[in-house]
Amino acid sequence: MSDWITDYYADVDGMRLEPYVAHHSEDAVVVFANNPPAVGRAAIGEAIGGFWSMIGGLRHEVHNRWDVNDGATAILEVTTHYTTHGGAAVPLRCVSILDRNAEGEVTSLRVHIDLAPLFAAIASESEPQGAAAAP
Repeated sequence: MSDWITDYYADVDGMRLEPYVAHHSEDAVVVFANNPPAVGRAAIGEAIGGFWSMIGGLRHEVHNRWDVNDGATAILEVTTHYTTHGGAAVPLRCVSILDRNAEGEVTSLRVHIDLAPLFAAIASESEPQGAAAAP
Protein backbone atom coordinates (compact mmCIF):
# COMPACT_ATOMS: atom_id res chain seq x y z
CA MET A 1 0.00 0.00 0.00
CA SER A 2 1.43 3.35 -0.98
CA ASP A 3 1.14 6.50 1.06
CA TRP A 4 0.15 10.02 0.10
CA ILE A 5 3.71 11.22 -0.60
CA THR A 6 4.38 8.29 -2.93
CA ASP A 7 1.12 8.95 -4.79
CA TYR A 8 1.77 12.69 -4.94
CA TYR A 9 5.28 12.35 -6.37
CA ALA A 10 4.22 9.62 -8.82
CA ASP A 11 2.01 12.26 -10.47
CA VAL A 12 4.81 14.85 -10.30
CA ASP A 13 7.43 12.54 -11.81
CA GLY A 14 4.94 11.39 -14.44
CA MET A 15 4.20 15.05 -15.20
CA ARG A 16 0.48 14.25 -14.96
CA LEU A 17 -0.84 17.76 -14.40
CA GLU A 18 -4.55 17.16 -13.76
CA PRO A 19 -4.04 14.39 -11.17
CA TYR A 20 -1.25 16.44 -9.59
CA VAL A 21 -3.43 19.52 -9.24
CA ALA A 22 -6.28 17.38 -7.84
CA HIS A 23 -4.08 16.48 -4.84
CA HIS A 24 -4.42 20.11 -3.64
CA SER A 25 -7.17 21.89 -1.75
CA GLU A 26 -9.06 24.66 -3.54
CA ASP A 27 -7.08 27.30 -1.64
CA ALA A 28 -3.69 25.56 -1.61
CA VAL A 29 -0.52 27.63 -1.83
CA VAL A 30 2.53 26.44 -3.76
CA VAL A 31 5.80 28.33 -3.51
CA PHE A 32 8.32 26.88 -5.95
CA ALA A 33 11.89 28.17 -5.65
CA ASN A 34 11.96 31.98 -5.85
CA ASN A 35 8.71 32.28 -7.80
CA PRO A 36 5.69 34.11 -6.39
CA PRO A 37 3.17 31.91 -4.59
CA ALA A 38 0.59 30.15 -6.75
CA VAL A 39 -2.71 30.21 -4.84
CA GLY A 40 -5.55 27.85 -5.76
CA ARG A 41 -5.75 24.89 -8.11
CA ALA A 42 -5.97 26.93 -11.32
CA ALA A 43 -2.89 29.01 -10.47
CA ILE A 44 -0.97 25.92 -9.34
CA GLY A 45 -1.81 24.16 -12.60
CA GLU A 46 -0.72 27.17 -14.62
CA ALA A 47 2.55 27.63 -12.73
CA ILE A 48 3.58 23.99 -12.61
CA GLY A 49 2.34 23.28 -16.13
CA GLY A 50 4.37 26.21 -17.40
CA PHE A 51 7.47 24.92 -15.66
CA TRP A 52 6.95 21.36 -16.89
CA SER A 53 6.63 22.62 -20.46
CA MET A 54 10.24 23.88 -20.17
CA ILE A 55 11.71 20.48 -19.25
CA GLY A 56 11.81 17.02 -20.75
CA GLY A 57 11.22 15.16 -17.49
CA LEU A 58 12.01 14.80 -13.81
CA ARG A 59 12.41 12.20 -11.09
CA HIS A 60 12.67 12.60 -7.32
CA GLU A 61 15.18 10.56 -5.33
CA VAL A 62 14.22 10.80 -1.65
CA HIS A 63 17.14 10.84 0.78
CA ASN A 64 15.29 11.72 3.99
CA ARG A 65 11.69 12.16 5.04
CA TRP A 66 10.31 13.50 8.28
CA ASP A 67 6.61 13.30 9.13
CA VAL A 68 5.38 15.71 11.81
CA ASN A 69 2.07 17.09 13.08
CA ASP A 70 0.58 13.59 13.27
CA GLY A 71 1.43 13.00 9.62
CA ALA A 72 -0.15 16.22 8.35
CA THR A 73 3.26 17.65 7.42
CA ALA A 74 6.05 15.97 5.50
CA ILE A 75 9.55 17.35 5.03
CA LEU A 76 11.56 15.80 2.22
CA GLU A 77 15.23 16.04 1.37
CA VAL A 78 15.62 14.89 -2.24
CA THR A 79 17.69 15.04 -5.35
CA THR A 80 15.49 16.06 -8.24
CA HIS A 81 16.85 14.62 -11.46
CA TYR A 82 15.76 16.93 -14.27
CA THR A 83 16.10 16.13 -17.94
CA THR A 84 16.07 18.92 -20.49
CA HIS A 85 14.29 18.63 -23.83
CA GLY A 86 17.74 18.15 -25.36
CA GLY A 87 18.46 15.22 -23.04
CA ALA A 88 20.86 16.84 -20.57
CA ALA A 89 20.69 15.43 -17.04
CA VAL A 90 20.64 18.04 -14.26
CA PRO A 91 20.47 16.67 -10.69
CA LEU A 92 19.62 19.28 -8.03
CA ARG A 93 19.35 18.96 -4.25
CA CYS A 94 16.06 20.16 -2.81
CA VAL A 95 14.03 20.37 0.39
CA SER A 96 10.23 20.40 0.19
CA ILE A 97 7.69 20.93 2.94
CA LEU A 98 4.13 19.72 2.36
CA ASP A 99 1.11 20.29 4.61
CA ARG A 100 -2.27 18.64 4.19
CA ASN A 101 -5.71 19.03 5.68
CA ALA A 102 -7.94 16.47 7.42
CA GLU A 103 -9.35 15.43 4.02
CA GLY A 104 -5.84 14.54 2.87
CA GLU A 105 -5.55 17.42 0.39
CA VAL A 106 -2.25 19.28 0.14
CA THR A 107 -2.79 22.82 1.46
CA SER A 108 0.78 24.05 1.19
CA LEU A 109 3.90 23.07 -0.74
CA ARG A 110 7.15 24.95 -0.29
CA VAL A 111 9.99 23.85 -2.58
CA HIS A 112 13.45 25.14 -1.67
CA ILE A 113 15.72 24.65 -4.69
CA ASP A 114 18.21 26.58 -6.81
CA LEU A 115 17.11 26.11 -10.42
CA ALA A 116 19.96 28.18 -11.92
CA PRO A 117 21.89 25.10 -13.15
CA LEU A 118 18.75 23.76 -14.86
CA PHE A 119 18.02 27.06 -16.58
CA ALA A 120 21.68 27.31 -17.66
CA ALA A 121 21.44 23.87 -19.26
CA ILE A 122 18.19 24.82 -21.00
CA ALA A 123 19.73 28.09 -22.25
CA SER A 124 22.83 26.32 -23.57
CA GLU A 125 20.63 24.03 -25.65
CA SER A 126 18.96 27.00 -27.31
CA GLU A 127 22.27 28.61 -28.33
CA PRO A 128 23.24 28.07 -31.96
CA GLN A 129 25.82 25.31 -32.31
CA GLY A 130 29.26 26.61 -33.15
CA ALA A 131 28.31 30.24 -32.52
CA ALA A 132 31.44 32.29 -32.15
CA ALA A 133 31.81 34.95 -29.50
CA ALA A 134 31.46 38.50 -30.75
CA PRO A 135 34.86 40.21 -31.31
